[in-house]
Amino acid sequence: MVIQRGASWGSEGIAVDDLVWASSDSELAKHISAGRKDIAVSGGDMWRTIGSRNRRVLSGERAMCLPIDVMQVEYQAGNGDIVTKTAVANVVVRPANLRGGWLRGEISVVANAQFLRKWDVAPRGHPNDGRVELTQVSRAMGLRQRWSARPRLRTGTHLPHPLIESKSVKSFVSSFDEGSHQILWIDQQRIGQVKNVEIQVISDAAFLWL
Repeated sequence: MVIQRGASWGSEGIAVDDLVWASSDSELAKHISAGRKDIAVSGGDMWRTIGSRNRRVLSGERAMCLPIDVMQVEYQAGNGDIVTKTAVANVVVRPANLRGGWLRGEISVVANAQFLRKWDVAPRGHPNDGRVELTQVSRAMGLRQRWSARPRLRTGTHLPHPLIESKSVKSFVSSFDEGSHQILWIDQQRIGQVKNVEIQVISDAAFLWL
């Protein structure tokens, strides 16, 4: 059950016998995709979001157990295949064939974790509320404005901004021109050029131990 407003999150318990470890968001997603539910984490944006404790939890030990949601990401690969992947922390989409990276064009960040590397991209979100935080940078945002906003990303003070939209959603469909290619990153892993990105939130997909 997803967390309710004002309710405490997670509980203390005995770590399960079949506990597995993940040191990154992509490794955590692989475990979840393979059907593992109970996972101890030691690195990544989700680990930082849930408290980043520096200790190794072992099966049979007393530890905190926190339920999290994940994102089901579906996209069309360059060869035309429809691919479905699990994301735990963040998904980034921007138009392909556009020079300048994050300094040019529209950017969409769909975040289940609060952090994306050193940036505090989703300070209002929660990993177990049944929703994700969608932050979209307008293509009209110029180079100088982006450089000015970048330092504020470290502290989560980049909002409000007239050219940055942020909202909480249960799903996301890429808003670029139909048929156009996009560059996709999932949990900091570059997927490459894709089409038709769709994201759905899967509630209570795993239990993280720390």
